[in-house]
Amino acid sequence: MLKRVTLAVAVAATLCLIGPAAAQGFGYGPGYGMMMGGYGPGYGMMGGYGRGALVDTNNDGVISAEEAAASADGVFAAMDADEDGALTLDEYMAVRFGPQYGYNAQREAAMQAAKSARFTAMDTDKDGKVTQQEFIAAAKGHFDAADADKDGKVSPWEFRGRNWN
Repeated sequence: MLKRVTLAVAVAATLCLIGPAAAQGFGYGPGYGMMMGGYGPGYGMMGGYGRGALVDTNNDGVISAEEAAASADGVFAAMDADEDGALTLDEYMAVRFGPQYGYNAQREAAMQAAKSARFTAMDTDKDGKVTQQEFIAAAKGHFDAADADKDGKVSPWEFRGRNWN
């Protein structure tokens, strides 16, 4: 049970590092923002309250490459249900990225298809599994793409610029 709780928290926080999540939010309350506060249940990349977790572990308002890498390691470990060092499509698809309540079946199907496509893109050797090295490489690529000024940190503006396009 602890592994599932860890998985849910870690995946929600790190999604921004491996691809857009587009989770369905609900209600008002602190959290859905990248920094702190905002609307929804708390799935912010850099803070967020509620059910969110921190990627910005030192709370300096930016995500460093080290913070991003550590978070990606944690997400991979939580997703690797059989702890064999590789993710299968089933392990990857079993994780839900944020609350999804079935309000929009068409959107949910599109999000599942996009998630499957992200798995395929990460599987660079096309063996049907994503190794930790492949997963980390994909997370690094997403981080590097978000780091527009190439200073080794992702600011809230860089994050939003990467994920809003």
